[in-house]
Amino acid sequence: MSTNTIRYYEEQQCSNQWRSFLGAFSAEFASKGELSDLRAFMHQLGRTMARGFHVADGSSLQALEACMNQVWSEMNWGWVELVEEADALVVAHHASPLKIAFGEHSLDWSPALLEGVYAQWFDGLGMDKSLRLVQRAGVFEEGQLFVFDLKKQSEEPSYFTRR
Repeated sequence: MSTNTIRYYEEQQCSNQWRSFLGAFSAEFASKGELSDLRAFMHQLGRTMARGFHVADGSSLQALEACMNQVWSEMNWGWVELVEEADALVVAHHASPLKIAFGEHSLDWSPALLEGVYAQWFDGLGMDKSLRLVQRAGVFEEGQLFVFDLKKQSEEPSYFTRR
């Protein structure tokens, strides 16, 4: 696709009535704290948001993906692909409205909203507590794709327990 076509589709993802507000909110929000604090807030916001949606069919990855995509389709928030890899379940969220809603400068903290939504949905399905959802580093497809890994987290030994 051409850059103009991509830009056109991006522009359709956020209502004009909200763009000025969300742009101002984003600028003010980003100036109020450390990146880790901004991400933590957005993650919690995503968890709260997720509780308002019914995603309950975890009988298969295809069924779960379909439930999640029903929510995203109703909101015009893109779509998700769930892909099993050897050491993780990959959650790839395509055509996210976050960049156009909050601005390109928000791509360091705004995806934590999606991370929180998915984490809450997985928790609601009884996810093993040793698993954790973590965003992969990098900006993919010009801020239109966010990739998360759901996998067992290895704890780093503390300074005093290493030998």
